[in-house]
Amino acid sequence: MRKRLSSKIIISLGVGLVIAIIVFYTLQINSTFSFTSEFDQTQSPTKPEEIPAVPEKSLDSSSEPQDRELSRTSALLSVHISDSQALVLYEQGLKLYYQRQYPEALDLFNHALQIDDHCYEALNAKGAALAFQGHHNQGLALITQALDLNPSFVYAHFNQGLAYELAGRWDESIASYQKALQLDDGDTWSYYGIASIYGRQGNIDKVLEYLKPAIALDTDVKEVARNEHDFLPVRSDPRFQTLVKP
Repeated sequence: MRKRLSSKIIISLGVGLVIAIIVFYTLQINSTFSFTSEFDQTQSPTKPEEIPAVPEKSLDSSSEPQDRELSRTSALLSVHISDSQALVLYEQGLKLYYQRQYPEALDLFNHALQIDDHCYEALNAKGAALAFQGHHNQGLALITQALDLNPSFVYAHFNQGLAYELAGRWDESIASYQKALQLDDGDTWSYYGIASIYGRQGNIDKVLEYLKPAIALDTDVKEVARNEHDFLPVRSDPRFQTLVKP
């Protein structure tokens, strides 16, 4: 009887011990799970962090130095390259033009343009030859065509100034000569052209301002200026005489 009772007591204690162990581990697991959940909630934001949007690159990138350089290069590459045979005729005509043989020069310029109607060199020279023959508007129209084909053609800007000067349009003439000088500050005869216009107007200060750099670039300008009718209104001025003396 005592053994059976003892056995029951032992069994009861064993069962109680097992239950106690199970309860203990259950509490431990729940406590750990609860702590982990709370930790995750405090460490992880309820919303994911927003990544700042990178602004899209402007499609208009013409202001960037590299693109500006490419634009300038493209503009240069777009200038018409005249036919070689047309250029030979142009050079031959130019020699006659400098000798004031305008009709003969025009024949060669026309022949060049029959080969290449976009030969801006021949268009420019033909325009100047026509202007010297009194066809100012027709000459200016051809020079403008040459500049449309090559806006950086210094000789065309000079001839435009010359044609305007021959037409008596002095302000426009000076502007064209100035444009030539912007492109090439060593263009002797654009300085001279401006000086000659101011000479007609009797403006000795402006004559000296533009004649001095022309002479500095080419001393032969002195002799031309001494015999230039345009400088008649200022020729007696001692400053002019000193500047152009041999």
